[in-house]
Amino acid sequence: MTSLPMQHLGRLLVLAMFLAALVGGGRDARADTAAAQALFDAARQLMAQGKYADACPKLEESQRLDPGIGTQFNLAACYEQIGRTASAWSTFLDVAGAAKAAGQAEREKVARQRATALEPRLIRLTITAPADAPADLQVKRDGAPVGRAQWGTPVPLDPGKHTIEASAAGRTPFVKAVELTRAGASETVAIPPLPAGAPARAATPPASGTAAPPVSAAAPPPPHTAAPPASGAAFAPVAGRAPAPPAEPLTRRRSKGMMVTGIVLTSIGTVALIGGALAIASACTGPGCDSGEAIDPFEEEFGYAEEDSEMDAGYALVIGGLVFAGVGIPLAIIGGRKVPVQPERKAASAPAPPPELVIGPRYAGLRWSM
Repeated sequence: MTSLPMQHLGRLLVLAMFLAALVGGGRDARADTAAAQALFDAARQLMAQGKYADACPKLEESQRLDPGIGTQFNLAACYEQIGRTASAWSTFLDVAGAAKAAGQAEREKVARQRATALEPRLIRLTITAPADAPADLQVKRDGAPVGRAQWGTPVPLDPGKHTIEASAAGRTPFVKAVELTRAGASETVAIPPLPAGAPARAATPPASGTAAPPVSAAAPPPPHTAAPPASGAAFAPVAGRAPAPPAEPLTRRRSKGMMVTGIVLTSIGTVALIGGALAIASACTGPGCDSGEAIDPFEEEFGYAEEDSEMDAGYALVIGGLVFAGVGIPLAIIGGRKVPVQPERKAASAPAPPPELVIGPRYAGLRWSM
């Protein structure tokens, strides 16, 4: 039976991994295609019912999962129905370019006609910046960056509210919201020169030898500055002072003598175990032992008897070691365990005081305490 070289096995392993990834990727692609088709069908039903606002998100997701010219054309038509004229215009132009590349002349013609029909209704917004704008000026429209190439260029936008922001280091930012509603209108947002703003700086401690700045009257008073209470008044606990942690209880070993005894017994048992094991190993040379030597059938009988006595002594040492260790280990553990120190108890019976002679105006007698 021949074996493949290691390099051939490595190539086969790489090929198997590639095929597995290919199969897995194919399954994912088929799942995305099925989901895209289901979303497209649902969106077409919604558009037939006039629910374009619900249909557009489904077409967007279908186009993301499985891009297609037909889905993109329906998405552009959906945008047009909900009033997103700029999105519809740009999407129709994308459809025309894709259809031209695919050789679909009729679809390209229809898409360009639809885009041309939307152009008079487009709302364009122009963003301008001052000539002396700082080099690090950043402009955003609805949170998206607007590059310098777009400054001064009318850009079609969907109707609605849009926010323009401008910022630069060390300057007060500019923010303006515009409402685009009139079809075919052109609006302009001019960014003014940004005034220098005071950047926030962290407070630095005063230099050594200089007086600290006075505390503002509006600032809250520091803790622990209240006047002391009058004489005789009860002192309130200081706020914010953490209570002292409780002292750990004193402990001691349960029985030092028991622990030492257990350690000694365990040590003796360990030595006995080792000695017994060595004795058994040195005596095991006769018949029945796995020494690997040939057995002499004419060996003297007294030699076997001597080996048997050595093995018996070894077994005795092993058994004794186990007993010593079995007793010593629990003693060492129990005796070494720490227990809390109990406070000393007072004597159960204190010596009674001696009787006391009491003499009164009308009586005399002895008085004592029990």
